[in-house]
Amino acid sequence: MRPTLVSLLLSLAILPACTADDDGATASATDAATTGGTSEPTTGEAVDLNDRELGASASVLCRDAMTHASKLTQATASGDAAVASAAYLGTDLQAYVQQFKNEVDRQDDPAIVASLADGSPAGLAAAEGRLHAALARHLRDQISAVEGGAEDKYAAWDEGHCVWTGALRPLALAGDAVTWHSVDETIVAEIDEAFATGHDGLSGAPPATALDDWRVPPSKQIIEKSLFRAAQRVIIELATLARDTSDPVAASTALALLGIVEDRLEGRNTPGIAQIQAILSGDPAAIDPDAILTELEIAFAKRTRAYAAIADENLGVPAGYKSAVEGRTYARLIAPGLAARLPTVDLAAFLADWDAYPGLVRAGTDLAAIGAVSQRLVDTVCAYQAALGVAACTPDADEAQ
Repeated sequence: MRPTLVSLLLSLAILPACTADDDGATASATDAATTGGTSEPTTGEAVDLNDRELGASASVLCRDAMTHASKLTQATASGDAAVASAAYLGTDLQAYVQQFKNEVDRQDDPAIVASLADGSPAGLAAAEGRLHAALARHLRDQISAVEGGAEDKYAAWDEGHCVWTGALRPLALAGDAVTWHSVDETIVAEIDEAFATGHDGLSGAPPATALDDWRVPPSKQIIEKSLFRAAQRVIIELATLARDTSDPVAASTALALLGIVEDRLEGRNTPGIAQIQAILSGDPAAIDPDAILTELEIAFAKRTRAYAAIADENLGVPAGYKSAVEGRTYARLIAPGLAARLPTVDLAAFLADWDAYPGLVRAGTDLAAIGAVSQRLVDTVCAYQAALGVAACTPDADEAQ
């Protein structure tokens, strides 16, 4: 019998901070492109283009902060408010959160401080969940900076890896272990592999580092969207636990973790944010996990639809391949909900089409096969949107208030 999600989150979070994984990569086709203003070839082949160790360029501040994050997690597990506060207030962990580029808008640090001051089990759970949400956004910002012109691409990629290994992998482990659906999960393995693959795709010394466009941007998408998948799985599991046991701690954690995916709802199902917040803020026994899942899935199904049909000009080039990989990763996210609401759909065939789609888009030559697969994907995702109550199938329209 598997442990409960809460025990998983608490027991698995005590991991070494920012350790380096074995380098590895997945093979893909061997087209050629150029990147980053350089003339270096980028082929997507499974070769390591640098002699650096994954994680070695992470900042000392990140390493130290992750040590304090582990201490905070241990303290919240035991309900020790004093130790939890000591692990955050005035430490490198608080300094790390305060310097995040999105902190001015998100205000994670004041929320963490207020939750720690509350001192109750639910307050401590909220502090930990809000910390994970802040770290998840920082991870996303770091790996995005690799594409966006970071002066040291190795440092930015490794900073994201530091946060992943030091604090967020337990969330993905818990996502792999949820019990509310029966679809096989490999979130941790997919993120680990993507970090290794993306790192292998960097070449040259900073600031003239080039990136393999066939590997680094798709790896970024796998990491980011798989992290959303983990958060979605955990939120629903915690919501179910809160309902079944009238547990305010589980509800508080789920509410805080909503911060990981909240911006995914913005512009697709903006009203759903407030609805989920209201559900998780009320009586735990009255929580409706399916209602929460519906609000999340409306946004994720729209985002999946956006990548189910790649424009002709993006066939055979890295940008199109990256989009197809992004769609495939979103499709894995919505798979359990789709299976539950559309039981007549062959889920295995749906996922197999998504697995084949990036390769077809990358080659860009078999237009008949691309069109047939794309149409099947669009039809299934649109049927799912209809089952979720979306009036007209769309990749980007927001829901009405």
